Amino acid sequence: MKRRSILQTFAALPAAAAAVPAAPAQAAPASTEQFPKLTLNGPDSVADPVRRFFSPDQFAALTRLGDMLVPGFNGRPSASQTEAPAFLDFLVRESPAAVQKLYRDGLDHLNSASQSGHGVPFDKIAADQAAKILAPLQASWTYDGPSDSFAKFLQQAKSDFLQAAMNSREWAESASRGRRGSGGMTNYFWRAVE
Repeated sequence: MKRRSILQTFAALPAAAAAVPAAPAQAAPASTEQFPKLTLNGPDSVADPVRRFFSPDQFAALTRLGDMLVPGFNGRPSASQTEAPAFLDFLVRESPAAVQKLYRDGLDHLNSASQSGHGVPFDKIAADQAAKILAPLQASWTYDGPSDSFAKFLQQAKSDFLQAAMNSREWAESASRGRRGSGGMTNYFWRAVE
């Protein structure tokens, strides 16, 4: 474009603005007091997970097992406080059939051993009574792992609970409390971008 045509365009702008009819005055916006103020929360803080794979008895045994394997200590949350049982319910539901069978059979074994030995389900027995049922966890480690399916279940559940609890938001928040890194508060948990 030539310099002359640009200058002619700028000169014609005031005349073009005068030729356009003025827009009618708009009504003043309604008072902001009429609109409700909504607080926004993340889905994790308001929604309760839905149990979809384990039966109620199995889920109760899973929750008790998780709290025995990952107890709360020194300000760190327990497995149930990190909602690890609900996560494992989802994880096992999406796992291969062999893992699903391992968990279901293992939880049923926990409940039946507790029922036959103490007359109550696993989630209702005392810690010392539960420790006797969980004795296979005390066996020394081998490369091939245990041959007993119940011992395999206990080792798998221990590994899964530790991983689920330590990768939770609650665990990360408890780890960052009172600690400061060079860039400010240290928080190892990534939140969703909203």
